[in-house]
Formats: sequence, structure tokens, C-alpha cells
Amino acid sequence: MPQICLRTVVALALLMPALALTSAVGGPAIIYLTSVIALVVLGVNAFKRREPFAFRELTPMAAALTAPALAMLISSVYLGIWSSSEIEKLLRFVLAVPVCWVLLRAPRNWLQQIQWSLLFGAFAGSIMLLVIVYTPGLGRTAVSEFGGLYNAVAFADLTMFFGLASCLTLPWKLSPWPRVEAGLKMLVVPLTIYAVWASQTRSSWALLVVLGFVCLATKRQWTMRIKLIFVGAMIAVLAAVALVSWYSTESRWRVVVTDVNNYAQDERDTSVGIRIQLWKASWLMFKESPIVGVGGSSFRAELAKLEEQGVVTKLVSTDFGEPHNDMLGALAGYGALGLLSILALYLIPAAVFWRRSRSNDPAVHIGSQIGMLFCLGYFTFSLSEMMFRNMRSVPIYALIVVVLYALTSARTGLAQQRLAAAKS
Repeated sequence: MPQICLRTVVALALLMPALALTSAVGGPAIIYLTSVIALVVLGVNAFKRREPFAFRELTPMAAALTAPALAMLISSVYLGIWSSSEIEKLLRFVLAVPVCWVLLRAPRNWLQQIQWSLLFGAFAGSIMLLVIVYTPGLGRTAVSEFGGLYNAVAFADLTMFFGLASCLTLPWKLSPWPRVEAGLKMLVVPLTIYAVWASQTRSSWALLVVLGFVCLATKRQWTMRIKLIFVGAMIAVLAAVALVSWYSTESRWRVVVTDVNNYAQDERDTSVGIRIQLWKASWLMFKESPIVGVGGSSFRAELAKLEEQGVVTKLVSTDFGEPHNDMLGALAGYGALGLLSILALYLIPAAVFWRRSRSNDPAVHIGSQIGMLFCLGYFTFSLSEMMFRNMRSVPIYALIVVVLYALTSARTGLAQQRLAAAKS
């Protein structure tokens, strides 16, 4: 493979965390550019046979990234309902597969540089959140007007991930100034937590639970005593966060209780009440067509029918086109096939990362921890927010997960040997 192609794909892919929250066009541009380069390299290799394809190493990631598009294809063929936007969105997952093939041939120390992109994303996201939230005339509702154009929930969720992932890279020392490097990684954690707290986003805190699970699942050398101490510390931190959030001014947690009580009294058009209506509607759509769903682009039309039946209110049927839940969105749009595909997207890579976390190599072990945190974090976030609501969000997940997959793969060791041989 030409070194210029390999270096270009790696450099662009590593930019993804840094651009995720700061640019609305960076992610789509990178996924298309890197996939074009990767496909050209694959095509040339098919004719010149410069190196073995070794597709077996790619199989788990290929299965995960193509599953949503396959479910959409089966559903669309059966229902005769096609959506160009859905095709393009899910195609972006598929385009990450050839990119992964190229990244598997990159030296591991190249891919470890993702820590700088994660660190930049954490600082940038935190600072942007604080500036937007505390600027008079803006506030959390204005978050969607800046950077990556994501709403406050998705923006805070990703900021929290970048911050905690940066903390996990603490054992890595990739610069000539390890103390400064470690200081930046430790500084970004409280900054991230404060920024997320200021954004009043509720779902982001679930990532702390995911982080605790990842540590317990991957730190096999910990004794039972250490694990119990860790669990106790995590409970204390979560309790402190809960208390501060509950008693803070304009607490959005207290609003949840109020909304639930109002919903019980048939006041349904509240933040929580709207979500309950959307989730109920999604379940009814699934029951209508449990195997292939009602079609990915038919959600709004189906809501209009349910509004006529009194299942949802007029506000919900006119102002919402998705259920604020990726699992239910897949279930309603593409039925059981859709749910299985979204679970495959999250859980297949997570399982691979968990298996690889047994490695004693710090690069592989920590990369696997970040991979698990990323996949399971996205899974958790998707329960209360549509993380794949738009096409811009797909490259974030697809490219970061393939970088971490390549980083922790045994193929990177072979790539290092080949690169060393080429230099000699």
C-alpha cells in the first residue's frame, strides 16, 4: 500500500473526535474522503496483489457496520418504501468498513495519537458548552446553533465521553513532556463534568455508571477488596452528583417528577410526557409490523394516524419525527430486524473490545477500555436520545470505533513489522 494513502487515511480518521463537536461538515467530509481512498487502494490491491486481503480480521466490524443497512434494505424491499436520506445515512456506516481495512495496516503508535484528538474534543466541547450556556441570550437551547449543530443532550453526551476517555489514556505517555500530558488529562475531567452539569443534561451522567462497569469488567487483576472499594467510591460519586443536581437551581431532575405526575393527570405535552407518547407510538408501530417495521421514513406519517386515534397529541404528531430512542426508532422503522441491527452495531464491537482488554500491552488494554466505553456509552445514550437522528452523527461513531478496533487489533503488530522492514 502506498505510504501516502495510509498516512492520509490515518491522519483524517484521527481528526474525527476533534471535529465531532466543532464542525458540522468535518465528519461527513472525512468519511467520504477516507472511504474513497480506501476503495481505490482495495481496487489496486485486487489487481497487483501487493499484500493479502486478510478479510477475516475485518469480519466482526464489517458485520456490525453493515447490519443497519442490511435491515433497511430488507424492510424497504418488502414494504416498497424507500428513503434517500435513510440510504445515505446507513451507507456511511458501510463506508467505514474499507477505511477499517486500511487502518488495520497502520502502526499501532500512529493510531494511539487519537488521544490528542479525544483531549481536544473534551476541552473544545466543555468550553463551548460553558460559553453558550452562560452567555446572556443564549442558554442550553442555543447549543444546536454552534459547532456540530447537535442539541444540548447529544453535545453534552459526547463531551462527557471525550473527557472520560481522555482520563483513561492517563497511562499513555506519547509526548516528550509526560507531566504536562498527564496534567492536561486530569484537568479535563473536572472541566468536562462541570460543563455537563451546567448544560443540565440528565442522560450524560449514565456514562459514569458505564465507566464503572468497564473498569470492573477489564481490570481482571483487581482483588475483590479493590473492586468493592471502587464500587463504593462510584456510588459515593453518583450520590453526590444526584444530590447536587437535585437541589440545584432550576433542577431538571425535579422536572421529571413533575412531568410524570402531570402525565398521570392527562397533561401529556411535557418533556417527559412527549417521550412517553413517542415510545408508546413506536411500540404500536412495531406491533403493526413486527418483522420489517413500518419503514424508516414513515414514522411521522404513522404518528398522524395515531393522533387521529388519540394515542398521541397534536403537538407530538406535528412537531416530532423520531422517538428520542435509537432502539425504538429501529424497532418501529425496521421491526425486529432493525433492533437486532442496532444491537449488533453497539454490542459486537463492545464484545471484541472486552475480549481484547485481557492484553498486557498498555496500548491494546487502554484502547479496548475506551472502545467499550464508547460502544456501551452510545448504547446507553441511545435509550433517551436519538444519537443517529441525522447523517452527521454517523461518521462520529463509525470512524472512532474503527480506529479503536484497528488500534487494539493484532494486525497492527504485523503492520509495524512490515513498516520496519520497508524502512530497512
